[in-house]
Amino acid sequence: MWVIAFGLTVILFIKKPKEEEPSIYIFNAIMIGIVTTIIWILLDTKYSIKEEIIVFNSGPFRGNININTIRKIEHHSGLIVPVTFKPALNTKGLIVYFNKYDEIYISPDQEAIFLEELLKINTNFEVV
Repeated sequence: MWVIAFGLTVILFIKKPKEEEPSIYIFNAIMIGIVTTIIWILLDTKYSIKEEIIVFNSGPFRGNININTIRKIEHHSGLIVPVTFKPALNTKGLIVYFNKYDEIYISPDQEAIFLEELLKINTNFEVV
């Protein structure tokens, strides 16, 4: 993702605006927004446990999960993750199934310790 952010930034400086081409300013504004969001995600993706809640941040995407609603946690490795919401930067992580139909893919740095802490709060979920 760093390469993508760098590549998009290079494109911003290569493209020279012409006087008859005012749309370049709209293009530049969109590109700056995209690059800023990518860098924000790269620098601000983290997970923490506060009381009985998993708090996750990934750039502008933020949320929390009540640990007592977790049904199952599944280890996953690979580029294609069968989950819609993925506030994660790594290809190795955890798919957390919670509530009745909700699921999320996260990738904490210390997966084993993270799971241990979750199991201290709720022992009623399956780890696959």
